[in-house]
Amino acid sequence: MKQDGSFPSSITLNGADFFLLQFDRIMWKLSGQRNVCTFAVTLQERLEYEDLEKHLSANSAYQWVCRLRLQQGLPFTLAKWVFKASQALPKIEQYQLDEQGDLPESLLKKPFNIEQQSAFKVSLVQVSGAGSQLIFSWHHALMDAHGGETFIRHLGSPEAMQGVEWVTSEQGSLLPLRERADIALKMKEFLCDVSRLPFISFTNKSKTKQAVHYRVLSFTQAQSELITERARKQGAGFLVSAFYLAATACAVANVQSKKSPLDSDMLIPIPLDRRKRGVHSPILGNQVTFLFYRVPLAALANVKTCVAELIAQMKSLMRSENPSHYLVMMDFLRRVPGWLYRMQLTSPTKGQMASFYYSDTGDSLDLYEQLFGCAVTGALHYPPNMYPPGVTFVFSRFHGALQLTLGYMDSALDQDEVEQLLAQLQFGLLGETNE
Repeated sequence: MKQDGSFPSSITLNGADFFLLQFDRIMWKLSGQRNVCTFAVTLQERLEYEDLEKHLSANSAYQWVCRLRLQQGLPFTLAKWVFKASQALPKIEQYQLDEQGDLPESLLKKPFNIEQQSAFKVSLVQVSGAGSQLIFSWHHALMDAHGGETFIRHLGSPEAMQGVEWVTSEQGSLLPLRERADIALKMKEFLCDVSRLPFISFTNKSKTKQAVHYRVLSFTQAQSELITERARKQGAGFLVSAFYLAATACAVANVQSKKSPLDSDMLIPIPLDRRKRGVHSPILGNQVTFLFYRVPLAALANVKTCVAELIAQMKSLMRSENPSHYLVMMDFLRRVPGWLYRMQLTSPTKGQMASFYYSDTGDSLDLYEQLFGCAVTGALHYPPNMYPPGVTFVFSRFHGALQLTLGYMDSALDQDEVEQLLAQLQFGLLGETNE
């Protein structure tokens, strides 16, 4: 990567960036939460504050990214990240824990005013008698999880990250305006149909600002291999993520059925990384589109049936070019005033936008061996949690071991339901081999 300071002075938000910026506004209004990604990296050795500060102060990319500020401008103009050279760098906050465990809630509730402050922050957690944890937080409108992972690897080892581009050269869809408008209209009709009420949801509307809680479900490498083998036997083949999603959907349906009888489908939007496999560029800008699954109640009877339904829907959506058309629609809507965009997102479904949120980061965490000269013993995503529905699942694999982060709010799940959900997920993934 470049270290000569020749970075762009501004970056125009792409369609996915602007979409996630509007999500941020909705989240803030409904739950007091921001659309912020948090990524924790555990180091075997202790990293001193002064050493971390020295590493970051010598990194021109860090200096540049931390001085980007959101500029939305006038209605119908494109929002941008603008470099402000006079802005101070964010303070690196330091925390002390007596033992390894859950992250401090104050750390996970960082305020983000991205028009006045940095959209990227670093915190250092020292664990008594053990190593350190680095907590990286960034606004989702700046970059996606894959981009964030790549940027952080660059911060920890710049010389190992060569030839990766910061921004894409794409300028949005090159289709004629009329054709883009027609695609956007057809996608809107599709979305109104696929997200029609009712659908299964944990949502219990609350007017109070809500805290997000996290639970982590970790599997050994041996268990992870069994899960992969079970995925093939359940009909997922090499699409292991479809199996994870099916197990999650069935677990959610099982827990929800104990609260009230199920009488509707399940709506699950899935982010789809547009980068080719093994490609890490560009870093900034969300390189995602979305698949929207509407899973009929009958398909939630068991994991195998759900896997078959998901794969059938995925093939149909791909054949109809649904993901690329959604990308065109997001790009087309970038000039729409934010309040109108948010109204279009929420009004058809009265604010309900999913049964739950789900993503799978794949095997990218296997690339984390060392950071700032220290051996990495763990890496985990803590996702933003959109309310409603207030329940989010992120699957990832670190050095061959599957792990799951569950984000939830009290209005969506109580503690008994969280335990039931995790137990159902473990059983759904491992089956009878669960020990």
